[in-house]
Amino acid sequence: MKGLKKMNLNEKESLILKRILKNPFVTQQELADEIKLSRSATANLISGLVRKEYLLGKAYVLNESKPVICIGAANIDRRYLMEAPLIEGTTNDVKTQSTTGGVARSIAENLGRLEVEAALLSVVGNDPEWRKIKAASEHFMDVSAVDTLEGEATGTFMEVVNPNGDILFGLSDMEIYHCMTPEWLTKHLTLLKRAKYLVADLNLPKETLELLIALKMKHQIPLVLITVSVPKMVNMPASLDGVDLLIVKHDETEAFLNLAVKSEEDAEQAAIKWLSYGAHSVIVTKNDDTLVYVADNGETIRYKNPHDITNRYKWGANEAICAGLIYARQQGKSISQSLMAGFANGYHTTQSLSLVRSNLSTLQLEKDIEELAKVEKEYRV
Repeated sequence: MKGLKKMNLNEKESLILKRILKNPFVTQQELADEIKLSRSATANLISGLVRKEYLLGKAYVLNESKPVICIGAANIDRRYLMEAPLIEGTTNDVKTQSTTGGVARSIAENLGRLEVEAALLSVVGNDPEWRKIKAASEHFMDVSAVDTLEGEATGTFMEVVNPNGDILFGLSDMEIYHCMTPEWLTKHLTLLKRAKYLVADLNLPKETLELLIALKMKHQIPLVLITVSVPKMVNMPASLDGVDLLIVKHDETEAFLNLAVKSEEDAEQAAIKWLSYGAHSVIVTKNDDTLVYVADNGETIRYKNPHDITNRYKWGANEAICAGLIYARQQGKSISQSLMAGFANGYHTTQSLSLVRSNLSTLQLEKDIEELAKVEKEYRV
């Protein structure tokens, strides 16, 4: 237990702490079975470890742990993939796909697959949808701080996609995310203060995001803000002072800033405009094949995907970019190298039907970066 403060522990407490250190996702019942105590007695021992500050709250987070905390949506996504152009007023043949989604959750899964410690903060209902999300997520992230709300439904999202991969329309039932209030966020302050990075999506209400920015500035934790859709741009804080990185799509930028983003040059000017809101750096993506990065120190980097991208799916890319970038930064890579890692992860994600590609690993991403670097055109100003 290297790095933990020394304090008298009894035999059972020491056994519990060693077991949690080995597996932070172990359940209370598993611990109780191993130390041959009742679950209630085990819970009391865990509470004692929390009071002694070996653990942080119900997540059993060791005091030496510094996860990337992803805050926002965890929902079920359903997609209806059309096999032919839409004919209105009649039945259309589709292929149905159901997967675990949510921007914050998808980022956390990307990170977990890249062996980056991640924790998810979200709200869900006590229903089959949440149980499906939990089963698909808990191997890649800590989900123990996700709050289950009785009487509320876990968020769901549905979209119809044409044969070219374009979204014809989408429907969502995400009323539950209004429960992610500033008061809800404050309940998790102990965990938030331990974060190595904070990553928040715009499913959070505006006032909650504003509080998160204030917490970031007080505790000096890097903060990434990522957008989710044009309608959710209403949640964008009026000031982005304290936001280290904003990741936003071109259509969301067009709607919010009331300007056209038709080219890389347009994307660069839009990113500069975003900087005027206070963000330290901005990534504007366009059609999942163009990335423009601008920082308040004047650094500008553009990436243009040289691959054939005619057969791609337009979801999950920005989440993959975010995770790839954080992974590379934690490896000590430069911002240019980190953007390349994000861009490579984003590109290969668009080649998959899944929001998070199933073959993602540190080894695979390093291969993807090397391959993309050989053919990708990099522009600098």
